Amino acid sequence: MNWKFLFNPFSKFSEKQLFITGVLYFIINFFTCFFTKIQMDSLFHFTENENLSLTSGFLLVTISNVSAIIFLFLLALIINKKTRFIDITNTVLISQAPNFLILLCIKITSMNSLAKNLKTNAEAANTLKINPLELLPLVFCMLILLAIIIYGFVLIYNGFKTATNFKKWQHIALFIVLLFFFILFHQVYIQNLNL
Repeated sequence: MNWKFLFNPFSKFSEKQLFITGVLYFIINFFTCFFTKIQMDSLFHFTENENLSLTSGFLLVTISNVSAIIFLFLLALIINKKTRFIDITNTVLISQAPNFLILLCIKITSMNSLAKNLKTNAEAANTLKINPLELLPLVFCMLILLAIIIYGFVLIYNGFKTATNFKKWQHIALFIVLLFFFILFHQVYIQNLNL
């Protein structure tokens, strides 16, 4: 099996195929956010929100994706002025495709409630007495989530690299640092919005 298409679909499939697939996953992610009541704060970052409405869920997913597309397109133009907007759009949409798995994993395993219970027990006892068996589902879920998030970052890196054709280590470092700061800034900005 050729693993290249799994980690770099941007060099294998046409821009139309990537765009249609990306839009399909955008819709899946939006509905998954709504049904799990977990809002998208930024690329690869989510927060539980029991009051998440259909409109708010759609707006948050849209704002996160559109702002990432604009940010990465502007960055891409600095690196390579011939970068096409559709390539950056596909990069963001495809990199966000596995997000519905993250949302489902968080909801199904009740990871947040497990973490809250551990914190409450530690505060009540004034010591951290943890049964290793209680931590097993949390650790297992965290490993799965970490793998999915790393896969998303690999997709966004490979898509951006394919779109801009960058090769210098300075461009790679610039991309990684600016993407990290964009995600942090966007996360704080979205959490301060009242949608």
